[in-house]
Amino acid sequence: MGRRVIKKTYKDTYAAGQRDRIEEDRYLLRIDLVSIKAIEESDLIGRDSEFYFEIGPRLYRQRTPTRGTIHLQLNEVFKPNPSLTLYTQAIESKDPKTIEIPFVMRERDPAKKDDTIIKTKVSVPLGSNREYLVFKEKGAKVKIAISAPRTRY
Repeated sequence: MGRRVIKKTYKDTYAAGQRDRIEEDRYLLRIDLVSIKAIEESDLIGRDSEFYFEIGPRLYRQRTPTRGTIHLQLNEVFKPNPSLTLYTQAIESKDPKTIEIPFVMRERDPAKKDDTIIKTKVSVPLGSNREYLVFKEKGAKVKIAISAPRTRY
């Protein structure tokens, strides 16, 4: 008995006028935490500092970590492996432009109101690969990675 030959054929499975998703301009905006270091002691009660992040526009603001804080002692470095995702957003745009995302880092104190260490707007160019930003303010050094590559989903 001989071998059976199977010939694969591909048919046009699109509807009339349908485009592939790759043709649309969709971007996946992403902000990751690369590292954080406590430079000064700023806690009143203990020796460790407790940090958390609030990122995004007011209606869609995300807190990271969702519960609790990141505890660091003086000169201690927190490097999550792989990097910790702080914020993601899918954006549809016809022309590549820059999107500004509010970025706030706070230090929690049980005895008083939380101190705002970093309050800025991070501008992310659409269609960009991974870029790194470093913030060094009020006793903390933060390194974040931003990217907004084109996606088909």
